[in-house]
Parts: sequence; structure tokens; C-alpha cells
Amino acid sequence: MSRQAKDDFLRHYTVSDPRTHPKGYTEYKVTAQFISKKDPEDVKEVVVWKRYSDFRKLHGDLAYTHRNLFRRLEEFPAFPRAQVFGRFEASVIEERRKGAEDLLRFTVHIPALNNSPQLKEFFRGGEVTRPSEMSRDLHILPPPLTPTPPPDDPRLPQPLPAERRGLEELEVPVDPPPSSPAQEALDLLFNCESTEEASGSPARGPLTEAELALFDPFSKEGDPLPARQEGVKKKAAEYLKRAEEILRLHLSQLPP
Repeated sequence: MSRQAKDDFLRHYTVSDPRTHPKGYTEYKVTAQFISKKDPEDVKEVVVWKRYSDFRKLHGDLAYTHRNLFRRLEEFPAFPRAQVFGRFEASVIEERRKGAEDLLRFTVHIPALNNSPQLKEFFRGGEVTRPSEMSRDLHILPPPLTPTPPPDDPRLPQPLPAERRGLEELEVPVDPPPSSPAQEALDLLFNCESTEEASGSPARGPLTEAELALFDPFSKEGDPLPARQEGVKKKAAEYLKRAEEILRLHLSQLPP
């Protein structure tokens, strides 16, 4: 299946309709709307139901990604803290709903967040719809009723004998199950492939002195996630290697 460019869609996120799950927690309806820039009437929606802990996890993942982008012009949105008492009060539910909606809308203009694997995983398993098709289907008349012939009508197909019916079932090729609309929409709309990977461009060059000055190797000290710890170690090694190259270059330019 062909991929569309990342900027082919305008995105709009809403968090609405809080309700109480049968297990007792509050869940929220999350709608991701994808509007084609080429045809504004081409709209797709992905709907999932999420609870507070799902939003909190997504907030942590996206905050970590944003911090590593060295974007100092905008402040990553805060998220309501967890609390045991009062979490079912209307004011707390509304605060969490708004915090989740602000988080999702913050990602719209930052490709590294908007097309992140974490955001795609957040919407995995959601219901995919086309509102235009749904409204059009409401105006389609049902097929006309036709009289049903009696059961003994010779025009009806006669059942096969049991032995032959078993052979017929064995002879029918089994087609692979089609991809679900939700999976196809996620793969198409949440394009996680970076521009450099898609174009086959070479890896990024050495880091600049400005980037080195912004790096704090102890910013994630004590991080409980092993994957993040490993990522910080690799990044620290990359920065230190670049620092050594700059030092050697500086020493080579000094007069003897």
C-alpha cells in the first residue's frame, strides 16, 4: 500500500464524553480527525476510549521525545497529577479531559510527536470511520422486498450430500484475512517513517558546539525505564566523541 506524505492531512483531536467503565474507572472518548488537504471532504476519524493512566503514559513518552528535540521555543503542556481522593468529581474529570486534549493538540505542528510510534500505538485498535460515507448511507434506500419461493421450489439450490459437501469445503481456497480498516488507517495516517529514512539520505553529521552546550548527560539520571537509560548512554557517548574531536581539532591548530 502506498504511503501518503506526512503533510497530506490536517489533524484535529478532541477528548469528550467521559463515562464510567463497568470496572469503576472513568474513560474518555478520544477522536482523531484526519482532513485531506487535497480534498477537504475526505475526512477519516479514529475513535478510541482511554482512561487517565493511558493519557499519563502517553504524556511521559511524548515529553521525553520533546525534551530530546531541543525545542526551547514552546513549553510542553503539563498534565494533572494522579490523586486517589476526589478523582470522580466533575471538576477533576474535566481537568483531566482538558489536559489530555491539550496534550494531543500540542503535537499537531511537531512532526516528531505527531508521527511518533507512541501516538500511533495510543490509537491502535480504534474504530475507523468516514463521516461522509456514514451520512451518505443514511440516504440510500434499502433493496426492494421480493417474494421468497417456497422451500420445495425446484428453483432453489438443493443441498449437497454430506460426503460431497465435505469435499466442497476442502476444495475452497482459504483467503488470508483482510487487513482491518483500523490497521490500514493507522499505517497510512500515522506515518512513523522519517523523511531521512524514506529518502535514503545519509546519517546526520557530527554534532555542533551549540548542541553540545545544550546537552545535559545527567538530565535522566535514575530513569526507571531501561530503554531510556540505554538511549541516554548512547547519546552521552555520541556527545563525548564529538567533544573529543573538537578538542583534537583545537589542539592541532595551536602554534607549536
